Amino acid sequence: MFWKSKKKKWPKIDSCSEVQTFVDQMCLEYDVPSIKVIVKSKNWVEWFAGVGVSACAFWPNEGEPDAGFGRYIVFDGQTCRISGKDRNVPVKINHREQVVVRIHTVIHEFIHHYFHHHFGVNTDGHGSRFRQMEKKMNAEYGIYFFYSWSNYAIIFHNFWGFGFGKRKPNAADRGWI
Repeated sequence: MFWKSKKKKWPKIDSCSEVQTFVDQMCLEYDVPSIKVIVKSKNWVEWFAGVGVSACAFWPNEGEPDAGFGRYIVFDGQTCRISGKDRNVPVKINHREQVVVRIHTVIHEFIHHYFHHHFGVNTDGHGSRFRQMEKKMNAEYGIYFFYSWSNYAIIFHNFWGFGFGKRKPNAADRGWI
């Protein structure tokens, strides 16, 4: 074949430790300090970050008493389809699009950490530089999308504009091979 795709393989992110490995790889690649990944319940994440939120990145301010507490990315295990514990039986995923949304969510939260470290800015509004980096990083995995009016990604598709569909993901889609 004359042309070989430079698309990165989709990572295996069924458990908290696998998400941690993926985030650590991105931290090395983008020269940011590592950040701890936590998987909590839907109720806990909504209590901490607000109703409808399924993941968030947080870090205490330098002047606060818990400043040494650390930096964290928290995922709602149920919505993000990530197990809090390592397990032999993978998390059930019915549609290929669920895998795509999960990868996108991990990348999205990593970008919050990236901007906080390199620029010290709050990225709650998902400004143009944030969206630009989000598009670039997702494109490396062959994931493209449109933004909603609230600056969140919706309607995921491949480079050619075809949706990822409702078919069951195969082993390569899940990052197992």
